[in-house]
Amino acid sequence: MNQVMTPSYRYMSETDIEVSRDIEINSNPVPWTDKNFLDCLRKDYYCLVQEVDQEFSGFAIQTISLDQSHLLNIGIKEKFRNKGLGQELLEQIVHASKSMGCKKIFLEVRVSNSPAIELYNKTGFKRVSIRKNYYRLPDGREDALVMSKRLKKPWRLF
Repeated sequence: MNQVMTPSYRYMSETDIEVSRDIEINSNPVPWTDKNFLDCLRKDYYCLVQEVDQEFSGFAIQTISLDQSHLLNIGIKEKFRNKGLGQELLEQIVHASKSMGCKKIFLEVRVSNSPAIELYNKTGFKRVSIRKNYYRLPDGREDALVMSKRLKKPWRLF
């Protein structure tokens, strides 16, 4: 029987770094460090936690500057993957960007990360360019695909 998962969202705190880092270690060949996560929190980046039934299921971190946002990192705990939660989390980030007045959102993704590229394509992101040797690997470097999505201007009452 398939159970419908309804996620909830909250802002990340320092106590969430350990779980975020575990997701990161299981997702990336050269994962972010605790310091990377802590720096994002201390710089007041938009750091979001997704929970399902009060269990940490994923996180996303983005910067907002003027009318653009930049998705820096997004991850879903392995047991919650392939259930639509990554798309739901991405849609929350897009919604937050629109709400904060952004006209465009950017991201980089490893050229080898087919599931992520498929998700970004499915949610309206378009390929912009390639950044050569952008990601470190244990034994070299990997190119990044730069993608963006144009956001409709939010409705404002005057």
